[in-house]
Amino acid sequence: MTESLLSIKGVEKHFGAVRAIDGIDLEIYENEFFALLGASGSGKTTLLRMLAGFEIPDAGQIILDGKDVSRIPPNHRPVNLMFQSYALFPHMSVAQNIAYGLEMEKLPKAQIKSRVDEILDVIQLGHLAKRKPDQLSGGQRQRVALARALVKRPRLLLLDEPLGALDKKLRGEMQLELKRIQHEFGITFIIVTHDQEEALVMADRVAILKDGKLLQSGTPREIYEHPGSRFAADFIGVMNFFPVREVDGKLIAEDGSVIAAGTPLSAGQQGVAAVRPERLSLTIKAENSITGKVVATAYHGLDLQVHLKTPAAPEPILMRLTASDAEARPVAEGDEITVYWAARDTRAFPL
Repeated sequence: MTESLLSIKGVEKHFGAVRAIDGIDLEIYENEFFALLGASGSGKTTLLRMLAGFEIPDAGQIILDGKDVSRIPPNHRPVNLMFQSYALFPHMSVAQNIAYGLEMEKLPKAQIKSRVDEILDVIQLGHLAKRKPDQLSGGQRQRVALARALVKRPRLLLLDEPLGALDKKLRGEMQLELKRIQHEFGITFIIVTHDQEEALVMADRVAILKDGKLLQSGTPREIYEHPGSRFAADFIGVMNFFPVREVDGKLIAEDGSVIAAGTPLSAGQQGVAAVRPERLSLTIKAENSITGKVVATAYHGLDLQVHLKTPAAPEPILMRLTASDAEARPVAEGDEITVYWAARDTRAFPL
């Protein structure tokens, strides 16, 4: 993924006084699975629509394969867009739905059949080629819609919340399926989602958008382990926050305890120290420790979530114990416990 397929340069989009997209710069590479992640109103769908050609930028350039496509109509771009609503033709079979776009291009019948058979093999639905959409499960319909978008072999496939209509278990299965299909087909995918887990599981890289601006981009691990702002830290996964002030090179919490941080604040600065729940330990002593009272526990099968009220933070902090740790060191509501974590696992953000 060293060669850039898509360059987004200083792109802006205004709707009246609202800056839906505010000067975004991004490079997206060949054969990359890229996620645009953000809450409602962050600008991710507007950016996707500009990539598809349904919106025209007010400023900036969208360069695809070295060509500025910013003002080229959607039907003249080597780009396909798959919506959350699959919009399959109910009177057509699976194979006919997939072939429809190729038939509109008036390709030879033999070529259409060859390409439809190829994509049916990739999505593993060849045995259902003659079925109608109402005879398929939600996951199967999703794969047919994906096949219909891929069979035209676009340079870029855009996916707008493609798994939103599926239940949680099926959504998890389809995340891995989408990743497999993208890898086999070798086409660049850009997915828009508000689901952090979805972005972390599927994407090679993730961009976080807020109020039309690009906050941070990087690999899922970089985004999760090294968030660039408090918003990013809070938006991706779960994070515990401790109000702190920098005093003589140390971060001092509200109760006077000292918090060692991997990312220090400047002299005298107020901010928050942050640590992920899974980084807290009952047994491994480290640079940081906090004592508090267990106010609630929640069993999740794979882990036990413990809510701890401590004077160092206004809200209870959360820690996650693996099933084996919870068995070795039982924790119950009302217990007073001390938790530890390493300085390298702490982040600090200015207010």
